[in-house]
Amino acid sequence: MRIKRWRAVCWSLAFVGLLLLVTAFLSALLRPVRTNYGAVWKAYLAEPRDSLDYLWMGSSYAYCDVNPALVYDQSGLTGYVVAGPELTLSQSYWYLREALKTQSPSAVYLEVTALQFQTYQGYTQINVGYLPAGYNKLGAIFTASEPELREGLLCDLIFYHDRWKELTWEEAMEALSPPETDPGKGYTCVEGSDGTRGDSPYFRTAVDREVYEQNLVWLDRMARLCREKDISFTAVLHPTWSRITEEKREEMAADLAELSIPFLDWTEAEGEMGLQPDRHYYDAGHFNRDGAAVFSRWLGEFLTRTEELTPRPQTGENRNSWEAAAAFWRS
Repeated sequence: MRIKRWRAVCWSLAFVGLLLLVTAFLSALLRPVRTNYGAVWKAYLAEPRDSLDYLWMGSSYAYCDVNPALVYDQSGLTGYVVAGPELTLSQSYWYLREALKTQSPSAVYLEVTALQFQTYQGYTQINVGYLPAGYNKLGAIFTASEPELREGLLCDLIFYHDRWKELTWEEAMEALSPPETDPGKGYTCVEGSDGTRGDSPYFRTAVDREVYEQNLVWLDRMARLCREKDISFTAVLHPTWSRITEEKREEMAADLAELSIPFLDWTEAEGEMGLQPDRHYYDAGHFNRDGAAVFSRWLGEFLTRTEELTPRPQTGENRNSWEAAAAFWRS
């Protein structure tokens, strides 16, 4: 009798394991491949282990503004934009934990417009859904995601089961292919202008104090994690036409100082960087390709001269890969 029960248990476990494998396979197959606009984890994980000098984190203000290949072209520093659309600070914390599983950068920079984001910003399905499976994704699901989305985030098939009708062979092969490095290194290029910037900057509406304070808690957790790993952590505001008010920026500076987090407020620094709003903004919030190039080259100088970051040794293969990425964006 005991043998029969043991066999029944083994068959049940085998069935559950097979079901999980099939579900994981179908989820990977049907979920759209993501190559730009943030949450590009597949390409990130293809980077050689411990090869990055810095990480640049945040929302679209990060992935539209910073082109790591041009930072490298200017400075020799290797970096990656680990960001997502309207990525909240709670989600950023889990992104940082995941990013540090395979990399040991000297510095992490976080674009902190998200201090004025709401608890949930509407892109959770993308930002959390594309995290690699594991503890950090589970953490993001249960601490940084809307409760009504958690079931789908635990099982992608709930969100994407209907895609089999439109799935092409090329998309299937791309979804199942091994990870490969990407010359964008997390950067997304937008061209020209969409015509919505306006003639003068406008100011973002501040979030409630309770939400802001909770955002500070997550920011502090990121800073503490970096300190534990002997990584410098800096909060940054990029030049932008959609600005946080000066009063709120001063409040942020005081709060960050209290948390011992360095803060670089570049909101109105276009001139010293060589940025021209009429030429270099795609819209009120983001640089276009030319603006990102100007900002990234300026950033390369800043990181080496002011921040005193130095490039780490690279293998010949990875150095050639970065040279090719720089040449791609230089053209």
